[in-house]
Amino acid sequence: MLSSPRSNVHAQDDKIAELEVRVKDMVHSAFWNEALESLSSSSADKQLPRLRRLYEDLLEAVKPLLPGRHPVIVTLSLPLSPTSAPLRSAATHLREILVALRERASPARDAYVDGLIQALDEPNQLATTEELARLVADTARSILQLTEWMKDDLSQFMVGSVEEKDLKAMITQQAMLREKSLILQLWAPGRIELSWKAWLGGLDTSVYPGAETVQPPHHRWAYRLVQALATNAPITCPLPTIRIPGTDSPEQHAGESEDVESPQNILPPPFFVTTPALLTAQNYLQALVIAASLRSLVRLPASSLPASSGDNPASFTERIWTLLRSSVDEEPGTENTKVVNLADEVVRVRRVCADDAHPCGPEEEARLRAAVDRTLQPRDPVFLLLQKRLMQALAAWLVSSPGPSGRSGSASPNGRASTPVHMQTGRERPGKRPRLHLGLDNPKSVFVAWERERRKPLVIKGFEDDVLAREIWETFKKVGMVVDWTDRVWQDLVETGEIGGLPEDGKPEGAREQQGKDTGADAHV
Repeated sequence: MLSSPRSNVHAQDDKIAELEVRVKDMVHSAFWNEALESLSSSSADKQLPRLRRLYEDLLEAVKPLLPGRHPVIVTLSLPLSPTSAPLRSAATHLREILVALRERASPARDAYVDGLIQALDEPNQLATTEELARLVADTARSILQLTEWMKDDLSQFMVGSVEEKDLKAMITQQAMLREKSLILQLWAPGRIELSWKAWLGGLDTSVYPGAETVQPPHHRWAYRLVQALATNAPITCPLPTIRIPGTDSPEQHAGESEDVESPQNILPPPFFVTTPALLTAQNYLQALVIAASLRSLVRLPASSLPASSGDNPASFTERIWTLLRSSVDEEPGTENTKVVNLADEVVRVRRVCADDAHPCGPEEEARLRAAVDRTLQPRDPVFLLLQKRLMQALAAWLVSSPGPSGRSGSASPNGRASTPVHMQTGRERPGKRPRLHLGLDNPKSVFVAWERERRKPLVIKGFEDDVLAREIWETFKKVGMVVDWTDRVWQDLVETGEIGGLPEDGKPEGAREQQGKDTGADAHV
């Protein structure tokens, strides 16, 4: 199997999380200790610069919560006025911030804010510099914490108030933009374009002849991805590396290349985030070929055993698939699915169906075990034939058109909206806030309905077993999601070969698909 072994990920994550918390606490403690020390100085010349930096932190924290022209924003943005008592001026400014935040905070935060305001009102003229410094530092720290709570409250309000389809579009939008931004930070656009072009150039059209006639032509890249998934080497998308001059010599590299085989199944940078999902799909596809190969060795008619028997072909395939799937998923205790386990299943079901005409003696058992070992080899003719059929079917399915009925519940075959199952118009929603309409469900948006509609794949010769057909459908959908996601995130690169390029007609794909269709009523904000 191609899946790489995993260490105790959860234990490592817990240790890393614990270490991050400790480091974060230490940094915060050092930050506020330094702030308190600077503010406690008897010299205003030392207090003012530290207050300025503190105001900058407060400004960044309250900006998302207050209007741009709010007096608090203006105060925090302006240079500090010269004064002989900067801490008392700061206390006044902090009080103004708290009053402004209280007007916008959830009622559940009122008591907390009132306590902070009361603490600022208590100091008298006899308060020492150290006491005022501690009050200012503690209040500023509390305000920063309050703004985080308010942002969380606002997020929860938005989640509860936005239509589900709008919320899904918002999350999709952020995920797509962040993914592309991350990859563009790691690789220069020109390097990505060259890598994409070179990768596409490796497409073998003799194995995938459908790539020659696929429409639109830029969908050829789906065939190239399937070709990568069919390769025995696991797919990878390594981080870019920078060679430091003088660290090694070209001769050393040449010597190493003779002993160490470099990976030949590298995907271009657009797949950096989705490579783990594709690697899982690659393992599942190989497991499907193995299961079909073993199923071909059994050659049992479905009627040879009663349906309730635990040794009928369907049960045999289910058991084989369970072994293979646990190996791919690396469930505890199944780190290595041995050939002997698979061979035992083949021999067992063969013994059950043995008769006088076809006995299963020691010689037959040895032959079966040898056949299992041979069939699992990637160069075995049966393995290669079944793999070719499966991968060609996957490629054809990825570029196929949607079924006649489209998505369930979307529209009727004649193009008109189907009748809803339940009447929702006018239904009361007691105790709930009115929904917000953000207009993100516009059919022209690339963040809506990014998954293509495809009908269920046809039965593939050699994979007729119900268990295999079920798992093929699930695995195909996994690959399809990555293909559709990449089509949206990297639409410019996919269609033009350039990042930032426009299609020939100058319109995004989503707009072209909807051209000439009724887009419905305008969205309301």
